Amino acid sequence: MRNLITLCCCFALLLSSCTEEEVFTPRPKGYFRISLPEKQYKKWEGDCPFTMDIPDYSRVYKSSAPNAPDCWKDLHFAPFNATIYLSYNEITNDSLLAELINQSWELTEAHNEMSQSIRDSLIIRPDDKVYGTVITLGGNAASLVQFYLTDSVKNFVRGSLYFYSTPNKDSLQPVVDYIKKDVYKLVESLKWTSAMSAPQVPASPAERKTE
Repeated sequence: MRNLITLCCCFALLLSSCTEEEVFTPRPKGYFRISLPEKQYKKWEGDCPFTMDIPDYSRVYKSSAPNAPDCWKDLHFAPFNATIYLSYNEITNDSLLAELINQSWELTEAHNEMSQSIRDSLIIRPDDKVYGTVITLGGNAASLVQFYLTDSVKNFVRGSLYFYSTPNKDSLQPVVDYIKKDVYKLVESLKWTSAMSAPQVPASPAERKTE
């Protein structure tokens, strides 16, 4: 009987030691720390009927799109391998304005299929005759920030932010939030001009490689 009691005690101790065993928890996936430079802005005056403030770590090039009009520009952020693609259209009639706005929303909806949320902010600057919308998408959409601006009479500008990397909201979010401030600075500073001639914009990185 004594041996049976001893055996039961040993078995109980064995069970208790198993329940107290430390459970292994995998370390969460980490990402490299991204260095974000201090923001300083400069006024860009190109060969198109608008000016805007851009960060000093960015460059404006002629659009790399095939057969793109002269006033389509690429605002490139080299430190983050990202680009805001800008397109400009002159409004010649009321129906064209409605068509451009509809096209802008259709392009946004195409990215919304991969997003988890969508938010739009109205831009209303009557003193400068600048009106439009900034759209931010959540999740792994290819373009997380888009916008359009117009004076509703003659000028229409559309922009979309792209990164040259696989969309990943966890790794890109700090940079997206950082450049989003540059987008708002752009839309809050953009002004229409009548000048259509200015110093020529440098060639795009792709064009420089072929020189």
